[in-house]
Amino acid sequence: MKKLSFLFLSLCLSLATMAQSNDPRVAEIRKMYTEAKKNIEASERKEKQGQPSNITRAVSNYRLGHGAGKVTTTYYFNEKDDEELERYFFQPYFIVNNFNTPGNKYYQEFLFDEEGDLAFYYEKNEGNETRFYFSKNGDGDEGLVHEINSSSRTIEPPFALRIAHELGNAFHLLMNREF
Repeated sequence: MKKLSFLFLSLCLSLATMAQSNDPRVAEIRKMYTEAKKNIEASERKEKQGQPSNITRAVSNYRLGHGAGKVTTTYYFNEKDDEELERYFFQPYFIVNNFNTPGNKYYQEFLFDEEGDLAFYYEKNEGNETRFYFSKNGDGDEGLVHEINSSSRTIEPPFALRIAHELGNAFHLLMNREF
């Protein structure tokens, strides 16, 4: 029994160790994530108080063959200045996707760096979780610095990058178009 307990404890410790990374980019992304969550909390507090906040939401309702579904995309953004164009624009730093359909709910987070490139992706889907940490200007599996999965990948890195890019394009069309 002691051997079985020791084996189980060793397995748990090794899994916890594998989830950690000594890569400086991962540490940088975790710091960015913590800062983004603080900014989100402050923006949501402002929104509840009726003050201007850097949050916008897009809600889609649709009917599938098996019932009604709802997707809520929340964009958290900063105002940036473009010195060449002599104007400001909005750039998302964090995007949250919530999908609710009958029998299936999943959640996605996208964290962007200062240049607007995807730095971190998180997905929770029916108990499975995936986390991807990307290098600066990373693309596909080559840009993947570190990954953590609860069981197996819920999505491949190129698809996470593509969804981030599509959500970013939708944001820019919504918020940065000139009239």
